[in-house]
Amino acid sequence: MKQYLAFDIGGTFIKYALMGEDGSFLESGKVPTPADTMEHLLGDLEQIGRQYAGQYDGVAVSMPGRVDTAAGIAHTGGALIYIKEAPVGQMLEQRLGKPVRVANDAKCAANAEAWTGALADVANGAVLVLGTGTGGAIVLNHQIWMGNTFAAGELSFLLTRYKGISQSFSENARDGFEALWANHASATGLLRAYAARKGIPAEGLDGLQFFAAYDAGEPEAAAALADFGEMTAAGIYSVQSVLDLGRYAIGGGISARPEVTDIVRIKLDEIYAAIPFTAFGKPEIVRCRYGNDANLIGALRFLLQKA
Repeated sequence: MKQYLAFDIGGTFIKYALMGEDGSFLESGKVPTPADTMEHLLGDLEQIGRQYAGQYDGVAVSMPGRVDTAAGIAHTGGALIYIKEAPVGQMLEQRLGKPVRVANDAKCAANAEAWTGALADVANGAVLVLGTGTGGAIVLNHQIWMGNTFAAGELSFLLTRYKGISQSFSENARDGFEALWANHASATGLLRAYAARKGIPAEGLDGLQFFAAYDAGEPEAAAALADFGEMTAAGIYSVQSVLDLGRYAIGGGISARPEVTDIVRIKLDEIYAAIPFTAFGKPEIVRCRYGNDANLIGALRFLLQKA
């Protein structure tokens, strides 16, 4: 069985794994992500690559930002602002001497689910990663839809309010961001909804604290989860009106709790029941199969698809 080296470049850590062509993990580890220069980042990747010299036939890379996977160019790098119009694929090939395939991290997560995960048996679906924002990627005819500028599936920017949106952003950016789906259908949105109902600051809250309150029967926690579910389901309904997908797979740390997918499913059922003349089908709502390993697995699949 052939072996490959996969990288998942995140804002805090670079995760890496020596993998089999079936997606199995042979060895893995992580190092801090350089916050300063592209040269530093490439040097760290090269060092890991040399650690496994002679053991892999190609290199798969998951990274944030707007990435042209076919050309191997990272037009942006998300929080890694030093990445701009960088031919990452070519630069790594020169350093490691192996074929390299680079793709956006959310699209890698969706590619993993489309390969052997929660979307494997549907032609058309989507992955929603509920974290700081609403990460997303679309699967059409079993393939990741890249979009005209390689940014399809950036669902954080779905508007929840239309009237006065330009004015909101120009006068007060905070008011403008309130109109984006990311502020509601995300782990951040769930915590903010809870903090608002409790009358406490959202800063410092995390998912563990929220679900401890939920498990303790706090009515504010139950109400916040219901708010989150309603906003998430409403956004899915809007996306569904355009794409008519068969299934949405929910990921992100909070998706480990079954209540998250349950409330989204319940609220989506309520919307469809309330709008009986809806012209498009109701999708399934499921949890992603792969958690923290999804980006590595999906990056490997992009590499194998190229081969």
